[in-house]
Amino acid sequence: MLWLALRFPHLALELVAAVQVPAGPLVIRQQQANRQQVFDADPAARRLGVRRGMSMKQAQLLVPELAIVDRDEVGEAEGLERLAHWAMQFTSQVVVQSPRGLLLEIGASRRLFGGVTALHRQVITSCEQLGHAPRSAIAPNPQAAWWLSALSQAPVITREWELRTALAALPLDCLELSDKQRQALRRMGLQHLGECLRLPRAGLRRRFGAEWLERLDRALGHSPDPRPCFRPPHRFAARLELPAEVDNCSGLLFGLRRLLQELGGALLGADAAIDRLMLTLEHADLPPVDIALQLLEPQRDPGYLLELWRERLEREALQAPVLSLRLASVEFQSAGHANLGLFGQPSGRAEGQALWERLQARLGREAVRRPGVVADHRPESAWSLENSTDGAPPGQRPLWLLDPPERLRQGPEGPWRDGPLRLEQGPERIESGWWQGRWVRRDYFIATDSHGARLWLFRQADERDWYLHGRFG
Repeated sequence: MLWLALRFPHLALELVAAVQVPAGPLVIRQQQANRQQVFDADPAARRLGVRRGMSMKQAQLLVPELAIVDRDEVGEAEGLERLAHWAMQFTSQVVVQSPRGLLLEIGASRRLFGGVTALHRQVITSCEQLGHAPRSAIAPNPQAAWWLSALSQAPVITREWELRTALAALPLDCLELSDKQRQALRRMGLQHLGECLRLPRAGLRRRFGAEWLERLDRALGHSPDPRPCFRPPHRFAARLELPAEVDNCSGLLFGLRRLLQELGGALLGADAAIDRLMLTLEHADLPPVDIALQLLEPQRDPGYLLELWRERLEREALQAPVLSLRLASVEFQSAGHANLGLFGQPSGRAEGQALWERLQARLGREAVRRPGVVADHRPESAWSLENSTDGAPPGQRPLWLLDPPERLRQGPEGPWRDGPLRLEQGPERIESGWWQGRWVRRDYFIATDSHGARLWLFRQADERDWYLHGRFG
């Protein structure tokens, strides 16, 4: 196995930065016992001397124009869960390392993405597109990967025999130690994990407890390290506050793009797709407004879904500025996998479907409809613009039906229309509809006229009159 650890040291800041533009240097404030202190500070605040753990009074004396946001631990947990959804596109095994990390088992999927290096680069790039800058590390077990991810560089350890050397150089500040344990190690003059490894195990157990020693054994690969994997729900729901009030629909695409990227990761990880999405626009003083997007067939490509939403939102008029977005899907469906052409192009059917969905998104579902086959033998009832199904009716049918059918003259040798008609195929008996009070009993024929045009004729059973019902192309 091979594990990729993603540590988000500034998760709280990144979540705030995604929804608001600070007026000055930004800090996240938290209550610690009876003291308000700095939980995190953005680069502008850090350049001015604000540090994590500093009291808020001291920080405000240092930088009077600080923008202050209270820490939202529930929001951070939700943000981390959305990242776990997103990470499912790279592996089916994702572990949420609360409060600010993810662990991805990438050994089974590295070949799919072109190797460890290519997969690592793709994960980090995709993460940056979401507005996050994680620290990362790769190691043969999750505990070692998590400890190594505390380093500023991104170590990549793919072989077991390299692991002990990499861990030995790890500073003790990178380990999950309590303040008491950290102080005890410093009093002993220890600074790196390798120095601890040279100490007797019995002494380490007495000083630091069995739990920490067990974590050390898991990091070294001496003990198994089972982790509960993230199990995403079979539908998607997420909410995003916008950086500022948006008064035009095109401005909504900024936040919608982020939500669709998270949705795309969840769908890829579940090998699923969706055919309906609901976007809810939340206003300050008005009730929320729901906008639905219905697809012809299930999809999961975030870029394609964003283009459909772009078309859909262009015909919406906002009642008031929008403060936040909520995106929700219906139950996930199993994804269908269509074959591509020789050079990777989508099939003509896929291109036609994309055109229909774009037209419906722009003009509305009622404005753009397509005929389809209905399970009915009567020609005039065998098609519909709604609730239609794919397929073709039995036998040969003309594309153009006459409504009502045209009555033909009876010539000496049969039906006549600008000359005698030559019967080529038939009869085909169609008898149906008695249960609806519209009983049809007809014999249909394919005929050609003097110009070579192919016509579809019928006459009622037990009658001599002929009728033209359709023309072939």
